[in-house]
Amino acid sequence: MVNYGDWRQVMLINETIYILGVRVDNLTLNQAVRRIRGYIDTSNKRKGARKVFFANVHSIHLARKNPDLYRNILNADLVLPDGSGLDIAGRLLNEPVKENLNGTDFIPVIFRAAERLGYSVYLLGAKPGTVDNCTDNLRIQFPNLEIAGSHHGYIDENLENKIIADINRKRPDILLVGMGSPLQEKWVTCNAPSLNVGVCFAVGGLFDFLSGEIERAPLWMRKTGMEWVHRFAQNPRDKWNRIFVEIPLFLFLILTRCAFHSNFYQLQNARKLK
Repeated sequence: MVNYGDWRQVMLINETIYILGVRVDNLTLNQAVRRIRGYIDTSNKRKGARKVFFANVHSIHLARKNPDLYRNILNADLVLPDGSGLDIAGRLLNEPVKENLNGTDFIPVIFRAAERLGYSVYLLGAKPGTVDNCTDNLRIQFPNLEIAGSHHGYIDENLENKIIADINRKRPDILLVGMGSPLQEKWVTCNAPSLNVGVCFAVGGLFDFLSGEIERAPLWMRKTGMEWVHRFAQNPRDKWNRIFVEIPLFLFLILTRCAFHSNFYQLQNARKLK
């Protein structure tokens, strides 16, 4: 059971670390949930939405090559650590990540809080059938969750204006945007100032899991940081680059940075002894 407590206790906590230069806010699950609650409870929806993103190996890889994504992550209201790769990096860099707050596990916690506190949710993203299945499943899994509306993510400029008008008319407390990086972060950053929403999450492929189209890895694989094996087995064509290019490159860069810092401090200590 999450101890939501008083969100005011964590509104001033800003334990930010930088992994390969990309911002990550190092909070526990309880702190993160209370931070979200604070955003919603203090929001004036006529002044725009708060922006919450997730940082993982893939988004860090993209942000290092994409200045716009880097700036969007840097300027978000909250950036949560997602995945065992960040846990490994944090330990190697001597800045341990407190908890793995991946969206697939974190957002259902937010749903349970929304049921208890009466927050409404709007879903935007994925394919038409996927987001419909997702909505149906959520109504079964979270019967007290108020789903204000939903729409698929295949939109052009004219349709986008209609969707934004629909969102603003329904004024949801929580907007989930699942379009994949870097598109979803760009969409949220561009539109958050004009949205009558409390908080806006960029959630990647979450709707594929919530709809049941993609199966989660067994719990033991998730706890041991091996969920990537399960995801690769399900979709090797799309995951090949992430598994065999991005992860090895990420670990190489982390180890290189560790070695650089180690050599730097050894040199500094040697100079002091002279």
